[in-house]
Amino acid sequence: MTTLNIVQDFLGHIFSGRMDDALALVAPEAKFISTRPQANPHNPLHGTFVGTEGAKRFFGGFVELLEPGEFNVQSTFSEGEHAALYGTLRHKSRQTGKEFASDWALICKVKDGRLTLYHFYEDTEALRDALTSDR
Repeated sequence: MTTLNIVQDFLGHIFSGRMDDALALVAPEAKFISTRPQANPHNPLHGTFVGTEGAKRFFGGFVELLEPGEFNVQSTFSEGEHAALYGTLRHKSRQTGKEFASDWALICKVKDGRLTLYHFYEDTEALRDALTSDR
């Protein structure tokens, strides 16, 4: 299985609610990062989350903050152990009801058939706007 296939399988499991299947593709040392590797008390998605427990917290933070909506993949490419995907998304803040729309990019690394890096990039200003009720 190629690096890109493993990443796509992982995402497929996440989007269909099959967390155990997704976690089977995560290496113990895997790092999950959403835009900012430093923790942020105002956003549970920020920080560096490690291993399967980290992946659970990372995706649990997403569910805590956002109601899933559209997640469109425009293109993918990979070379060796690295894969990149990009596209658009549209979710809704559970706290404010505001929509969060953004372009996104995902950089992953796979070693021995398991994810070792999942670094997601999005419009952090748009996310902050969606999460705060005063904007």
